[in-house]
Amino acid sequence: MHAMQLSERGRLYNYTIVYRSYPGITVPFISAIVDLDGGGTVKGNLIDVEPDPARLSFDMPVRMVFRGAEIASAEGSGHVAHFFVPDGEAVHD
Repeated sequence: MHAMQLSERGRLYNYTIVYRSYPGITVPFISAIVDLDGGGTVKGNLIDVEPDPARLSFDMPVRMVFRGAEIASAEGSGHVAHFFVPDGEAVHD
């Protein structure tokens, strides 16, 4: 078995704006599926953008970041999770 390094940049393939969830989960949030540059697909929350379809577009450039999991869940304190943010500096082919 060998490891493969994935890109931290990609494009928004699909998303859902979630308005109802379990107690302790901050809503609304954007659940996103991202196609990474160079291959691979990852699911994660898209943050730092308003959860409004007018502010989102399929194929928009995003970048993976690591932040405290308390962003997504009240029980996440002390844990780190991956998220996606809009990538205004992206240069894609």
